[in-house]
Amino acid sequence: MTDQGYGQGQPYGQQGGYPGQQGQTYPAPGAQYQAQAGGAGYGYPAPPPASSDQKGFFASLFDVSFSSFVTPTIIKVVYILVMILAGLGFLGVAFSGFTISLAFGLITLIIIAPLGFFVELALWRIMLEIFMVIFRMSDDIHAMRGSGGGLR
Repeated sequence: MTDQGYGQGQPYGQQGGYPGQQGQTYPAPGAQYQAQAGGAGYGYPAPPPASSDQKGFFASLFDVSFSSFVTPTIIKVVYILVMILAGLGFLGVAFSGFTISLAFGLITLIIIAPLGFFVELALWRIMLEIFMVIFRMSDDIHAMRGSGGGLR
């Protein structure tokens, strides 16, 4: 038997298909997206190029039209400050536990302070990530508007 039928023994995108359609080729899944995106692959368009009109920190800080944002540029510094301040705060809590008693101080130092530190750090991280997601959504919407992606 020479014709193995649809999908039997022939890779997708090669000759084959339904009986009577030999000689036709079919594009691979996502090929139209790859061609549009310059070959980004996996059926997703390429990420938008970095904007060349991004302002520096101080230019964004004093931009009264709010056309550029400060938050994406300082969010790493804010997170580092949160880590330092939370660490110092919970060390203070741990050492203040020793003023009550030695046992309570040790429990605070070993269990309560690290647990509180990690919970507070996780909550700050979640909040800062939400901010960044909002800014990235804004960038994506602006890129879609610029490329004619359906938003007007």
